[in-house]
Amino acid sequence: MRSIVRSFAALAIAGTLVSACGAAVAPTPTATPTAAPAAPTPAAIPDPTATPAATATPAPATAGPADQAVHVTGTEVVVAVTDGGTATTVGGVVQVRGIVATTTDTTSDPRVSGTGTIGGNYDRWVGGATQWGTYRLENEGGSWEGTWAGTAYGAPGLPPVEDASVWLIGAGGYAGLSYYFHFHGSNGTYEIDGLVFPGSPPAQLP
Repeated sequence: MRSIVRSFAALAIAGTLVSACGAAVAPTPTATPTAAPAAPTPAAIPDPTATPAATATPAPATAGPADQAVHVTGTEVVVAVTDGGTATTVGGVVQVRGIVATTTDTTSDPRVSGTGTIGGNYDRWVGGATQWGTYRLENEGGSWEGTWAGTAYGAPGLPPVEDASVWLIGAGGYAGLSYYFHFHGSNGTYEIDGLVFPGSPPAQLP
């Protein structure tokens, strides 16, 4: 919250002394009366009830043209893990399957901002892991669905750094479009860099 502190500068009021010189018209000179000092002008005091000047509000994100590829940036935040999955150890590898989590994605293109659902799995060794799964992103205009895969790495006892790529196909209002994004971050907060484009993901993808 912001606190507004109002300060008032002290006014220094200076009187102006006006003197007049009179000419002697009689043998006995008489003193010319001194003019009264000018009354000071009161300082303008800010009205505490006045409405402050409006500040500019950032323009909302706008959707790119449907027939062009549009670069996208933003953030993804995991807001809840609804299923932690099951873990087994096979040959020294910790295998976790069936993680489910929800995210909030906020990007420069409203078509790919909204609520996401992650289905995740990983194989973990000391020092790192591979991870993969499914992802669905939806908002009022439609939805995106597909797969993701990547890695996680870091020192034991610290949140791992995660790095992965996501390929999604649009449906509803986004039919005919695809969305690729790369995310990188740690502890449930990730930076997004991607592309919304007409057509399908590369055929070479598994």
